[in-house]
Amino acid sequence: MEQVFLDPGAIGPESWSELGSLLRSLWLVVLFVVLFASNMIIGHNMLPSFIASGHVPAGWQKIRPVLYLGAIVSIGLAFFFVSRAIDSASVLRDFWPDYWI
Repeated sequence: MEQVFLDPGAIGPESWSELGSLLRSLWLVVLFVVLFASNMIIGHNMLPSFIASGHVPAGWQKIRPVLYLGAIVSIGLAFFFVSRAIDSASVLRDFWPDYWI
């Protein structure tokens, strides 16, 4: 089997730019998934529990739709950045042909 070595010197400025875009998209996916999860945990789990136990006033119930909207927007943005990362991943094939290992 032929060994393929990664040579960073062979990567041009355009490839580095695309790699930066790929990495930025992956980090934004992580950020928006964490935001989605935190909005869902607070809005669907913690807030109703705190209201039922009396730790927070019942008026805080009005915050739940805002948290759900934030969760929907966050997961939508996460899916958007996943699609951008998949599109940007083709740059890996330019200098590393077996990137699915």
